[in-house]
Amino acid sequence: MGGVALRRLVTGTMLLWGTLAVVPTLSQAEDLLKNADSAYGEYLAGECVTCHSADGADKGIPNIIGVDAEGFAYMMHSYRKKELENKVMQLVAGRLDDEQIASLAVYFAALSTE
Repeated sequence: MGGVALRRLVTGTMLLWGTLAVVPTLSQAEDLLKNADSAYGEYLAGECVTCHSADGADKGIPNIIGVDAEGFAYMMHSYRKKELENKVMQLVAGRLDDEQIASLAVYFAALSTE
């Protein structure tokens, strides 16, 4: 995916989630997924699906099933740095390291709501 397409996708995702911050460059986005392990992401996902529905249904909390991995990782890093406002997400993301965020990102990106 080209840098412009990725920036548009991440920006669109952030707008959909009601957030907007500086969008990463392609190399920054790819760096966010270093050491990603989908199986580890599945193991960690239990806390996420407590609020974000496992079936992809939007019940007032954004759907994260099938979300672009780079966009997901970027937003989680932004919550961790408190660049995005949401006390709960800042708390959750603040407990995750880079590998955990990357693993969750690739795990949720691979899922489908169908």
